[in-house]
Amino acid sequence: MPTRKAIQSDSAAGPARNATEPPKWRRSTYARVLALMVIAVGVTGLMFAWATGWWLPPIAHEGATQGQLQASPEQVSERVLASLPLAVQQQIRGWNHMISTNFAGDEACAECHQDEYEAHLRSGHSQTAVLMNGSSLAGKLTEQKRYEDPRRDQVFEFLASNGQFVVRDGDSPQDAFVPVTWLLGSGTHAQTPIAVDEATQRGVELRWSYFPSQNRVGLTPDHERYDDFAQRTIECFGRPMDDADLRACLGCHSTMMPPPSLPVLNSMVIANVGCERCHGPRKKHVELAHLGRAEEAKPLLQYETAADYMAACATCHRDASSVTPDVSPQKAARFQPYGIQRSRCYLETPGNITCSTCHDPHDTVSQDRASSIDQCHQCHQQGASSTCTHQPGGDCIDCHMPLVPWTSGIAFHDHWIRVPESETTDDGGTHRVKSESTENGSRSP
Repeated sequence: MPTRKAIQSDSAAGPARNATEPPKWRRSTYARVLALMVIAVGVTGLMFAWATGWWLPPIAHEGATQGQLQASPEQVSERVLASLPLAVQQQIRGWNHMISTNFAGDEACAECHQDEYEAHLRSGHSQTAVLMNGSSLAGKLTEQKRYEDPRRDQVFEFLASNGQFVVRDGDSPQDAFVPVTWLLGSGTHAQTPIAVDEATQRGVELRWSYFPSQNRVGLTPDHERYDDFAQRTIECFGRPMDDADLRACLGCHSTMMPPPSLPVLNSMVIANVGCERCHGPRKKHVELAHLGRAEEAKPLLQYETAADYMAACATCHRDASSVTPDVSPQKAARFQPYGIQRSRCYLETPGNITCSTCHDPHDTVSQDRASSIDQCHQCHQQGASSTCTHQPGGDCIDCHMPLVPWTSGIAFHDHWIRVPESETTDDGGTHRVKSESTENGSRSP
């Protein structure tokens, strides 16, 4: 057997070329073609991986780097954008151009639709997503400095750093912190912060939320199931979110956001549920309106039937297509279209009722109870067979759409409108008991 030295010596001398081997120039050409094929496949694979999110690594336990905190949010976004493949950068420029040439913005609608515009400003839709560093809550929490999580025996510390609002895990090493990106929720019930890492397209729904009506910070609803968590991971801060989670949350709190083939960058999200979320892009309509020809630009989104209308609301407020059959009554009350579409009022009314039967879609939720009861009387008139026989002079909503407690002091009116059943109590009185549902969602006979 030849020694290593002998083998190296033979290699240096070079073996004689076999007559059947291709010449050296042809082998070199083969190698180049093969290399080009490998590069092409690799580039294609990387672009596909970017589009699908397969390349994304898990978020490190520290959540952010010191470099990220030393830069403003805008600088971080610019660095992320510059690091993307040129093809993706070009697609982003194309997307931004499409938005700027087709979307007018809410203020443009106000020129002709002033009443609707002012009503919208009062609604929760107009203030359901704000950048955390520009919110009033950021300043309030920075002064508060910390929040003690009673279920984890954990402390979160709040601080401002170079234009960013940062949360630090007080029980972890000094570098365990997360810059908070968005504050989601109108404040009618709660506002929940999320952190979005634009570089990895992952994030976290923070463990704590703000409850404006109670002026306090508390546990984010439904986070009881995250009491147990892995130390030194992003779970320290709350619920980890992948690309699909981020798109689901921001998608329901925005007018428009980029498609799955493009990354979610803060600058590409049209925050809040604006006019064009429900009416479609209207820049052409605005331009023609200035020429007195507004009617020529028909709305791209039409609501010709009650089903069309309900489908639009159910995109975020949910219906049977996105609510599991075993949902609890407490959670089901959160999903108004789901309840309405199970109601006899919806199933048996010619043309059906919709959310706008009782609610102005442009305005905040009305607190005028008398006006809402008047809507009931449009069908349930005095002397008709549909008149309430239990308390004809009472409060329709209190009996048929009761307030259902959910969590953290939050309650929702049950929109599954139905006749309550009653049973006798030990003291001879009665109390209301909700009738059970049947398979088709109508009341049992």
